[in-house]
Parts: sequence; C-alpha cells; structure tokens
Amino acid sequence: MIIAKLIVFLFMWFVLPKYIRHLKTGVIMKKIKFVSSKIKFLFRRIYRLLTISKSSQYVWKDLIKYHKRSGWRYGQFDNDTCIECDFKVDDINSVNFNYAVNSGRLLFRSTILQNFDEELTNDVLVLASHFNGLLNFGTVKVSVKYNYVEFFYSRDLLTYSLYPGEINSDTDTHFELTKDVFWSFNNMIATGEDPVFVFSELLKRKDEESNTNN
Repeated sequence: MIIAKLIVFLFMWFVLPKYIRHLKTGVIMKKIKFVSSKIKFLFRRIYRLLTISKSSQYVWKDLIKYHKRSGWRYGQFDNDTCIECDFKVDDINSVNFNYAVNSGRLLFRSTILQNFDEELTNDVLVLASHFNGLLNFGTVKVSVKYNYVEFFYSRDLLTYSLYPGEINSDTDTHFELTKDVFWSFNNMIATGEDPVFVFSELLKRKDEESNTNN
C-alpha cells in the first residue's frame, strides 16, 4: 500500500507538471498559428485592396488553385481565362461547367439543354420563368435563337479577390442548383408534363429531402 502511494506521489510530483507544461505549450502554439494565419490573411486582403486593378489576376490564380486542390479533371484555357469541367449530375448524365474571369466578374455557367425542339419553346420559357422567379442565386437563360438552355451566375471579382473561399462556396451552390434545373428540364421533355407540374414536383422533392435530412 505504501509503495502504491509512493508511486502516485512520484507521478504527481515529477511527471504530471511536465505533462501540463507540455499541454499548455501545445495550446499556446495552436493559438499562435491561428493568430498568425489571421494576420497573414488580413495583410493579403489589404494588399489586394491596394492593388485592386489586379483583381482579375488574383481571382484567376485562386480559381486554378481551387481546381487543382479539388483533384478533378478540368481544361484550363489561359487565353480565355476560363476553366471547363464535366460533372455527373445523376447516375447517368454529365453536364459541362464553365468558370470564366470576364468583364470584371467571375461567371459560373452550366449547360442544361444543348438543344431542344422549337415546339417546346413555350414550355421551356415557362419553366425557366418559374425558376427565375424563385431563385436568389443564378439565372436560367433560354436562347430562343439557338434553342439551348443554360444556368449561370456571376459576381464581382473584388469579392472573390478579398474572400477566395467564396469561390468554393459559390461553385458548390451553382453545382447543386444545376442538378435541380437539369432534372426539371429533362424530366419535362422526357414525360411531356406541363412545366408548372414539373416545377411543383421539384419543390415537393426538395421538401422531402429537407425533411429527411432533418
């Protein structure tokens, strides 16, 4: 019993203080790294504000870095300052995505319908109008002249220059909404259903997904 007490005493006297000091040192180092990264981010933001004319260069480099880190396959077109990718939006179909630095903005574009029959023009326009009346992110664009549909979003370069993380966030949002738009238009064409009915079905699907996740 005495030996056991002695072992506990030695542990409390010699080992535990060193462990606590080491633990405190680790916490302090983590805080230092956190503050250092914040200061670095702040100075970079200030520098980019002072060199606002180079926002297109900063955003283009950040856009490339984002795609490289993501690890997916993409085409990089430096002359046009755009990147193209093909992503699967369901088990069967893939959609072409285009991200371009152009005219002081970063544009996100996805091809919903490469072409459609002229007789479906009215239904396509009605479905597009339902989306555009509800969306607070992006716009469904219908080309009556060339019979195609795309979903696009754009935002000023300064925002992305100061907050590069927004590239990631907006890319994800654009992708998720593209899946909804793609499903709706292709479902309408495949089933011949009224665009209003198709849109209501989409809203019902989203409600069910929301309830399942909650």
